This record gives sequence, C-alpha cells and structure tokens, in this order.
Amino acid sequence: MNANERARRRGLYQIGEVSKIGGISQRTLRHYDELGLMQPDLVGDNGYRYYSLQTMLKIPVINYLKMMGLSLEEIASMMQHSSLRQARSLLTKHLEECDEQARLLAEKREAIVEWSELVDEANMVLRAKPKNVNVKYLPQQELLGLKTRFSGSFAESVVSLEFASYVQGVENAIAGPVILRFSSVEDAVTAATGGECDVWLLQKPIRPIDPKNAFVRPEGMYLSTYHVGPFEKLDEAYGRLLDFAQENDYKIAGPAVERFVSDYWTTYNSDLFVAEVLLLTETE
Repeated sequence: MNANERARRRGLYQIGEVSKIGGISQRTLRHYDELGLMQPDLVGDNGYRYYSLQTMLKIPVINYLKMMGLSLEEIASMMQHSSLRQARSLLTKHLEECDEQARLLAEKREAIVEWSELVDEANMVLRAKPKNVNVKYLPQQELLGLKTRFSGSFAESVVSLEFASYVQGVENAIAGPVILRFSSVEDAVTAATGGECDVWLLQKPIRPIDPKNAFVRPEGMYLSTYHVGPFEKLDEAYGRLLDFAQENDYKIAGPAVERFVSDYWTTYNSDLFVAEVLLLTETE
C-alpha cells in the first residue's frame, strides 16, 4: 500500500489541500515542520507530507498567537509546555511589552495632537494678524526647564541641542510649544536685537517630572500679544505690551515669556513664524 492510499484510509490531507484550507503557503508549512511547530502525521516515501484534521487545527492557534506578537519559537514552546505556569509567564512578558508600546504610542499621540493644535493656532493668527493686547489668567504649570545662555540666535534656542540632550538625560519626552523665559523685559529685548543673556528653555513634559527638574510657571494674570514674522522683531511686541501696561495701570512682575507657536520646528519661512509674548503682572 503506497502513501497516498494510507493517507486516504486515515483521512489525511495532502500538503496542498492543507495550504488551501488553512490559508498558508506550503513553504510556511514546511518551515513549521522544521521548527517542530506543526509536524505532518505522515511523510510519504517521496517526502510528501500529509496532515490530519486534528493537526490542521493548530493553524488558527498559531495565527492567533502570532497576532499577539509571539515569535514562532515562543509559539512552539507555548504549544509544547508541560505546565500552564510557563504559558502564564510567556503571556505576562508580552502583556508588559504591550503596556510599554501602548505608553509610547500614547506619548506619540499627545505630541502630535499638541503640535496640530499649534499649527491651527498659528493659521488663525496668520489670517487675523492681531496686534491687540489681552489680559489672560494662566494657572500654575510644571515644565521641564534648563537654564542656559541665549547666544543671539533664536534658531539655536528654539531647536536646542542642549535641551534635547537634557530631556533625554532625564528620561522624559516633551510636547507643546517651546518656551523661552527671560528674567526681565530688558533681557528679552536684548535677545530680540541679537544680544546675549541668560534664558530658561521650557517645555511641557509628557512623563511625570522629578521635582528637582521641574520649573513651575506661576499662576497669575498675564498681558498677552501675538507676534508674526521674524523673531528678531519681537521687540515690537514688547513695545505694545509696555504701552498697554502703562496706559491701563498694570505693573509688570518681572519675567518675560515667549511661547513659540510656529517656528523652526514647523517651517523655515520666517513669514509664517508666530509667537505669543506674555508678561506676568503684579496683583494686590
């Protein structure tokens, strides 16, 4: 009795039939055999493989475990384990990997959402080109902060290699606008006109901050105005803010904050640059 006859009597399927029914290639079936993952029930004298229905039922199990991210070697171990404890350990490992991937994906999504919102804000400002001054309340906010030296170049501060290295060093990630905080309006105007001064580079962290790395933006009432165009002309925005403060009896508390809405991260066309300038006012 040849192999084909023995296979028919035992209700076995040829490898071509298994490939068609299971939706996988014959090459994959041979690879599964090599790994000991799904071995044929009968191998004919000519090397042709035959499979029982019971063996074929492994195909959806293998496909499901592959969908979960298990490697073929792990699947082979899973299907051959002698204890359910081994299966639980393997699943726990992949659950932890999924949790980490989900965390990283959530961080990526948060960064994309915030950047999209900045682009929308910039488009609105570019259409309206407002030059008015507003008074707005800002709550306290914890930011990642690095004190450094403004070299006279906005590009080097807004896209700071030093700050990027710092964020990586504290094992965090950032989102939202780059913020420059100067200790005074005078320093901010110095920077706008190409001078050097001390500055804080600030940005919103995505992960929790170690208190020693946190810079707390104080809550309060801020004077706000938008600037459109090259950042080297930001002194014009400060002029509007100071005139408004004097005309309306606002006293400036000290620091000057520049919130970059569209900048070198998004475009190198300075006509599309947008920044919001904020001055904290003193309250009774």
